[in-house]
Amino acid sequence: MKSPEAPRPSVARRAPRRGRLSISTAPPGALGEDILLARHGDRIDHFRQDAAGHQTVAVLHGGGTDTAPNHLDGGAVHLSPADRTRRHLAELSSDRHAETRREIRFLAKISLAWLAVSVVAFGLMMWGMTSVLEPADLQAVMASQLGDLSGSTPAEAPSGTGSAD
Repeated sequence: MKSPEAPRPSVARRAPRRGRLSISTAPPGALGEDILLARHGDRIDHFRQDAAGHQTVAVLHGGGTDTAPNHLDGGAVHLSPADRTRRHLAELSSDRHAETRREIRFLAKISLAWLAVSVVAFGLMMWGMTSVLEPADLQAVMASQLGDLSGSTPAEAPSGTGSAD
């Protein structure tokens, strides 16, 4: 007697192409892939990365190609700090930016108030230490916290260039 065979599927499956994953099963890729998927969807055959141009190239089913940058700033990755600052200040001055001038002024006022409170608290601590502690105790506290730069402890410190008795 023959053993029962598993039923074969009626639809023939194609073997996947080597080196290419399906768009739906591929791991998340570069930003350019997301942009191209939004533009073309199912019409994309496969992607390739253009490392020199910092962009993704999509080959479409019809044979055409389309590109998208892999950076949000359009591929301008080599800006100097001055250019980045200039661009950011231009964005802040425009009305379409998320932070308004009123919010920036409010944050600046809070920062200045915090700075003033910190300076007053530091001054009060210093005044309290100098008025409560004796000079010798204050010197011992300073030497123990900051370390003695000469390498000697306060007990071993020379008495100065004084006179001999």
